[in-house]
Amino acid sequence: MVMRVASALAVLLQPNLAAPCPGLKYTTPPENFAKVPEIPSYDLALKELKLKDVIADLQSLFTQSQECWPADLGHYGPLFVRLAWHCSGSWRVTDGRGGCAGGRQRFEPERSWADNTNLDKARALLWPIKEKFGDGLSWGDLFTLAGTTAIKTMGGPITQYCAGRIDSPDGTDSLDLGPSPEQEKYAPCPINGTCTRPLGSTTVGLIYLNPEGPVTKQSDGSYQVDPDPAKSAHDIRDAFGRMGMNDSQTVALIGGGHTFGKSHGACPAGPGPAPIEDVNNPWPGKCGTGKGDDTFTSGMEGPWTTKPNEWDNEFFNSLLNRSWQLIKGPGGHWQWRVQNAVDAEKKLMRLTSDMALIHDDIYHGIVHEFALNFPAFERAFDEALWCKMA
Repeated sequence: MVMRVASALAVLLQPNLAAPCPGLKYTTPPENFAKVPEIPSYDLALKELKLKDVIADLQSLFTQSQECWPADLGHYGPLFVRLAWHCSGSWRVTDGRGGCAGGRQRFEPERSWADNTNLDKARALLWPIKEKFGDGLSWGDLFTLAGTTAIKTMGGPITQYCAGRIDSPDGTDSLDLGPSPEQEKYAPCPINGTCTRPLGSTTVGLIYLNPEGPVTKQSDGSYQVDPDPAKSAHDIRDAFGRMGMNDSQTVALIGGGHTFGKSHGACPAGPGPAPIEDVNNPWPGKCGTGKGDDTFTSGMEGPWTTKPNEWDNEFFNSLLNRSWQLIKGPGGHWQWRVQNAVDAEKKLMRLTSDMALIHDDIYHGIVHEFALNFPAFERAFDEALWCKMA
């Protein structure tokens, strides 16, 4: 009896067992299944949906930080950009699989991808809006609309959006994306990090490629991450090409996406179990509260710019005009920092895949153009985003 009481007390005293956001069970359903309306019912509901009202509620949500998952710097915009990015970024040109249509990020296997760590919180925060607007607002539309609205709210050049994505009741249509027996049979990848087409990424469980650098064979026969930006450039062109993106669109998307928010790797112990391991409290975090300053998502830590909630081209200017040094971040992963940084630049970081953009002649030229010509960057980003989010 004494041992049981002591064990229960120990659990209660652990600081990282905070309650999940209330919408979790609807947005990461324990049954790995959710009812969706029949197409005729959905079509009727969509015709009655007022997107302006949805957008107004989203804009209100962005600045209402909640205890279950506090907003970085008081603004959820970057979180919802990431949600939409990772939902849409699963699409691949090889066979048209993936993408945000279907809203399948709610189900296995996508919801447990390492690249989608903590996006269960973003989906849960959206539940009250989904519940309010009902069948006419599909999850696929809500995810992408949250992301595009966030970009526009923070000053980004969004000129286009379309609704009409039909939700899936489960993740069946994502099984070929992996990891799954279906993917292993259809497109096996014995060494993760070296995956080729028809898979949409070099790494099953990541949207594009390993941001620390390519996985390469070592002299002892093992495969490890090589944080070499020049080698990473090859993986970037390959991975974004699998989405049908050209070089200009690729640079615009990377720089535009990394205008916002920050990467989370302050906790070296990791994020904890994925939804496939604990669907009722996924990724609680293994340090402190598991959220805020204790968050582990990618393992890299820090913002890309000094104004992470504002649209600008600082990402490109800093990339070109600062000296960057390779380090192991607090999360134990390779990342880059500004040498001899002062003031706000002390916190800045770059991924190896960011640094790759100035270690490739074509990418470097585009970075230089976008640093000097802000309107050109905005046009390229708007075009690329339309292709990506559509």
